[in-house]
Amino acid sequence: MLENLKKEFLQPSEEFSPIPFWFWNDYLTEEELDRQMLAFKEKGVDGFVIHPRLGLPEEIGYLTDTYFHYVRYAVKRASQLHMKVVLYDEAMYPSGSCHGQVVRENPAFASRGLRMSDQESAEEGELLIAAVKREGKTWYFWEGPSGGTIRGVHYGEDDGEAGAPASADLMNPEAVALFLQLTHERYYQELKEYFGNTIIGIFTDEPNILGRCSKGGMIAWSGNFLEDFYRQGGNEQDLYLLFADTDSSEGRRAGERYKRAVYERMSRAYYRQIADWCAAHGVAMTGHPEKSTDIGYLQHFTIPCQDIVWRYVAPEEEKAITGEHSTMGKCSSDSARHRGKRRNGNECFGCCCAPEDPYRFTMEDMKWYLDWLFVRGVNMIFPHAFYYSLRDRRKEERPPEVGMHSSFWEDYHIASDYIKRMCGLLTDSVNQAKAAVLCRSEELSWEIAKPLFENQIEFNYLEEELLPSCRIENGCVLIRQQRYPVVITDGKDTPETRDFLRRLEESGGTVLVWNADLTAQKIREAVKPAETFLPPARDLRCTCLRKEGTEFLFLVNEGENSVTTSLRLEDGHICQIWDAWNGTIKQLELPVQEMRLSLGQRESLILVTDRGE
Repeated sequence: MLENLKKEFLQPSEEFSPIPFWFWNDYLTEEELDRQMLAFKEKGVDGFVIHPRLGLPEEIGYLTDTYFHYVRYAVKRASQLHMKVVLYDEAMYPSGSCHGQVVRENPAFASRGLRMSDQESAEEGELLIAAVKREGKTWYFWEGPSGGTIRGVHYGEDDGEAGAPASADLMNPEAVALFLQLTHERYYQELKEYFGNTIIGIFTDEPNILGRCSKGGMIAWSGNFLEDFYRQGGNEQDLYLLFADTDSSEGRRAGERYKRAVYERMSRAYYRQIADWCAAHGVAMTGHPEKSTDIGYLQHFTIPCQDIVWRYVAPEEEKAITGEHSTMGKCSSDSARHRGKRRNGNECFGCCCAPEDPYRFTMEDMKWYLDWLFVRGVNMIFPHAFYYSLRDRRKEERPPEVGMHSSFWEDYHIASDYIKRMCGLLTDSVNQAKAAVLCRSEELSWEIAKPLFENQIEFNYLEEELLPSCRIENGCVLIRQQRYPVVITDGKDTPETRDFLRRLEESGGTVLVWNADLTAQKIREAVKPAETFLPPARDLRCTCLRKEGTEFLFLVNEGENSVTTSLRLEDGHICQIWDAWNGTIKQLELPVQEMRLSLGQRESLILVTDRGE
């Protein structure tokens, strides 16, 4: 088995290629499309996302015959070059509006919201949902158009501009059905012979219920949504709390009921419809929801993803392990591993330039972001982005360009091989985490995760929603191929979760409640990581993987300085050192149980042990 893995490592498969967003942002020609695809292929990039982008001329209107002339050419040529294509479902983002055509066909399908007012007068298009007496006044709750838009693909259609396309009501299943008819069905009619072979998926991108640039003071709403709110235990009095008393315990409870209602409606109206359509047409549903912590929605994706953007995650200021965005890597990978999805991805590098220069992004920067993702289990990379053109102001639209116009393009084959090696190794492997951190559908605790990362205690986020599908056996929580003897909770558990945790403890498992007294040392003692010991190191990350009977330790330096540490195996030996960046394998003359390690800046390492199944 190990020999096969070594061969796959040294000669990585095209299956694990980076699949960059390819910004179609200028006049298109067959010759230039062909030239760029050949350039991609030469550098080991064996796929792409066709992404209509700001700068596309109006003569090539979205979903017009002219547009599809070039789409058909690119897909056919990709088939000839043995490349894979992911279609993008919008022009440009967020998804769900078909460049405003959904609203043009039916104005009632425009995105909607709810506002609170002390005035009994409606604005244009509004409906009175409720009138509530509170604090000695009567408050009126008006549902109406949010005024939201999306970013369009032609100049004059960006945020705040007059031509910005109207966003659609994503919580209205009829509006979403029209979106599917206008986009997905049209793509299928034009390209059906490539579906399921050259075309492997359709990417949906951060659907935004209110739309961008929506009116202030509104929360997401839709027709008949009050009934959904009632089903979650809400009432008319709670409407006031959603606007005016959000921080009280009563307000927080109302907020939780509202969020659950939104989650259920969006799952049903948007995500499930798209997932069903993709499954029926032989392609993967991929992409990502709006928030970095939206793990619940990922259940609907064949290839669940997240989105590193705006340098919210970065090596400086502890951004790698601090804040809600620091959870996104494990958000997608843990959703995938607990729901039986083979791949999970990230749309990465967008606006992740150097803080002092919006265009500066180096190969070293890329390596940091890739390692950040890989050590958290992400095994599909969607680079953002390869620009078709940098002409005029096109280069200013969401840099950096990380493709053929970049400073490191000549050496890009190094990065693409690294991506293939790591994604290949991570696919069909099982991480050996012993701790599960409970989470909710849109809430992942970075506070709990931070000390675990800093102390090399591997963990996975486990959704409370999945507990009914888990088994308890010999003091462990079992789900798919994972076994967790330790569960860490923030204490905000439902009665059903508390009952589950009680049964786990009765079976011999350990339940830890996160609070100021729960130190990393106490967690380490509970997890008992005797098989592999690494002393605490703030910038060192480690994941232990089993694949085809072989165990791998993948270590990453996430900091800006070298990390020196020691590693000890109690019941096995380190036999080989693999370097995925340089594509080398070093066989140790004598297997060792203990090793002194030094990882430089942007360095990662794979250690192969003789501990098998």
